[in-house]
Amino acid sequence: MKITTGDTMHVYGAIGAGIDYTVRITVRLQDRIDGSILASAVSDTAARFPYFNGRLVCTGDAYEYEDNPLPVTISEGDSKAVLNSASTNYHVWSVSYLNDRIYLDFFHGMTDGTGMYRVLATILYHYCKAVYGISDIPELEHSDIEAEMADPQDNMDPVSVPPASYIPAFTLETDGGLTRSSPAIWDIKIPEDKFIEFVRAHDSTPGTMTELLMGKAIDRLYPEHSKPIISSYVINARPMAGAEATNHNCLGMSVFDYSPVVRDMPLTKQGTVYRGKTFVQSREEAVTAGLAVNAMTVRSVLADNPGLSARKEIFTSMFNGGEGFITYLVSYPGKWKYPSTGKYIKEFWVHPPCTFSLMVLIGAAGGSISLSIQQRFSETSVVDGFLSLLEEYGIPYLLVSKGGSDVAGFEAP
Repeated sequence: MKITTGDTMHVYGAIGAGIDYTVRITVRLQDRIDGSILASAVSDTAARFPYFNGRLVCTGDAYEYEDNPLPVTISEGDSKAVLNSASTNYHVWSVSYLNDRIYLDFFHGMTDGTGMYRVLATILYHYCKAVYGISDIPELEHSDIEAEMADPQDNMDPVSVPPASYIPAFTLETDGGLTRSSPAIWDIKIPEDKFIEFVRAHDSTPGTMTELLMGKAIDRLYPEHSKPIISSYVINARPMAGAEATNHNCLGMSVFDYSPVVRDMPLTKQGTVYRGKTFVQSREEAVTAGLAVNAMTVRSVLADNPGLSARKEIFTSMFNGGEGFITYLVSYPGKWKYPSTGKYIKEFWVHPPCTFSLMVLIGAAGGSISLSIQQRFSETSVVDGFLSLLEEYGIPYLLVSKGGSDVAGFEAP
């Protein structure tokens, strides 16, 4: 199976950059996990998403997926998996469990957070149906394989838009002088009702408020910074592209500048500004134009560079394009949308691949907002500053854990 346009840069760029481009989603349920029932749920889920059952291989000058008839692996324990390797039957996703936790490891080159959530939702549906007797969820029972496999970027017409212009951003490792290190992740849990009450009172959303508070924390740490604090917010581009069903990478970006003008506004006005920026940058014409430009670029690179090494070099440059232009990134795939399984979820964590200096992944399930803050520098000043702001605004939180990155490795072909 050929790699689609929307996935191409993610695959070639991640391999070229030497990044384990994988995501680990951890779900803690109310009771200890039954391994045999979970194995059955994973098997049913693999059958539901046949196009995810592939092994990434290299065929001369290109990467592609070959059908993989081996079962998706399920193992007991929480150790790091290595996807696309013998230990995971050469699949690009795997499942493990320990005590009351389920871990889903997935290669981001094959799908994005929305696609991963759909796989996880299906696993939990089959598992909770067997263990707790929940009723059917029609959305998860039926599928439109053709629509799910279609990539809207494959058929986008060329567009003529001015090239994007970027300005250097304040970066924590260079401008901030922080010490580069291996990734570390803080998992922070906030009562959902309290956080939603706070963000609504300040004309915001969980995602934009997290953007604001992190920008404010960095600005306070470095009040004399000369470069702007610029953050990026991931957008699910499916609605704009008319491709709600697709399970390929289908993403856009909103960009925010925590400027002195914004800093001097009351928090509610800051929330209004950030929401407004989100609306403007999420317009259908803006998002689809960005997707079309990406599609044109990908096709051009593939057509003009038949050699694998040249393709990897160019796509790696695109993959690392945010370096020096983004201070931090925030991603929020959305609140868990299945109450019948959500009522059994106690914790929900999304750990990202290490692709930016500072990242915040937001989850919402089981009555809690979960913030996973990942950084690749050793100092704790930024996280400390962010938590101080939560305290200042009266937002209760619990620091659940702190540790190194636990995302799966990926064995490149």
